[in-house]
Amino acid sequence: MFRLDPETKAKFAKFRRNKIAWRSLLTLGLIFILSLPSEFLFNDKPIFMSLDGGWYFPVLFTYTYKDLGGEQGAPVLDYHSESFKRFVKGEHLQVNLEVLFPEQQPLTEKGLKNLPPPSSEDLISYRPGEPRDFWALHPPFRHSDSSFYSSSKLNRQVLASPFDTIFNGKELPGSYQEEHWLGTDKTGKDVLARLVYGFRLSILFGLLLAISSTIIGSFIGGVQGFLGGLVDLIGQRCEEIWGSIPRLLLLIILSDFISRMGGLTVYQHVALLFLILSLTSWMGMANHMRAQFLKARNLDYVKAARCLGVSNLRIMFVHILPNSLTPIITFLPFSIAGSIMSLVSLDFLGFGLKYPAPSLGEMLAQGQENLEAWWIMIPTFTILSLMMILLTFVGDGVRNVFDPRHKG
Repeated sequence: MFRLDPETKAKFAKFRRNKIAWRSLLTLGLIFILSLPSEFLFNDKPIFMSLDGGWYFPVLFTYTYKDLGGEQGAPVLDYHSESFKRFVKGEHLQVNLEVLFPEQQPLTEKGLKNLPPPSSEDLISYRPGEPRDFWALHPPFRHSDSSFYSSSKLNRQVLASPFDTIFNGKELPGSYQEEHWLGTDKTGKDVLARLVYGFRLSILFGLLLAISSTIIGSFIGGVQGFLGGLVDLIGQRCEEIWGSIPRLLLLIILSDFISRMGGLTVYQHVALLFLILSLTSWMGMANHMRAQFLKARNLDYVKAARCLGVSNLRIMFVHILPNSLTPIITFLPFSIAGSIMSLVSLDFLGFGLKYPAPSLGEMLAQGQENLEAWWIMIPTFTILSLMMILLTFVGDGVRNVFDPRHKG
């Protein structure tokens, strides 16, 4: 059974006595945990559904009408649409090719100009059939971060206010009628869902980037500090050269180059941004770990390990590293906050994730472009500020735990 040593228990108890830091950690952790299953809470697709005895999971997989027993191979894009409701009722969609390609009108330039465009009623028809046994479980909120549809209730679906408003002397219904509780953005997507997805992405991105930069910095700084001499000298000069390049300029150039690459999915773009930011985020931790290893390599327990024939790699990462965790633990919350702000800054400037990827920085840019759409700027700024404040409180609490001068 895993047990904490008395010193670790004392530090944890000291952290819990700091009410602000402890409650900030609980609040941030609770919000983050609730945002993890966002696809099962905010989605326009059913979590699972039963159709003629077969079970389907639209949240996890994309189905075509043919996969569901239909005749068309087109994917099901909207499970709330009229066409899908008719499909469940057993009606089969048919496209009238004679209307789409009329043979009566000669295909000349004059004839094409005079040819009226076909209406949807003439182009599409439904053949009646047997109703299907259908049942579905939908998420509590029926909009995702990327869902889009044509509303029959809202006169203005783009940048729709959550409340009823008066525009040019006309009363516009609020977006709450379509369950957009925080309004819609510039293309009619749900603001609340994009906030939840964006919050989750920011926390995960910041946490992974902080961990990766800590690992890289600890390894590079540890090798420099432990070996010293020529290795330390060359390493320091290389870091100085690399650090002299303006970080923001480097990130903008690389991010802009990647953003011009077509065919990238959201996850591929996030992974590339992660690699770009990892290029420079490790240097601060490397300097701290270098100092820790320089100090520890001449201590008695390291000399004893060398006398016993222990390898340098084992001495570094089994003996010295566990005794040099103070900068890693104390800087981790601030590193997470800095990583999140790096992503938000790039997205805000237009060099990060591209729309419609859920991004707090992109939503801030939307709020700046559309100042009248207060339902975009205010909630996004509030979420981002709350996240930074909570991380700062947690970081202060962790730092005080390892500060012997602080009596908590």
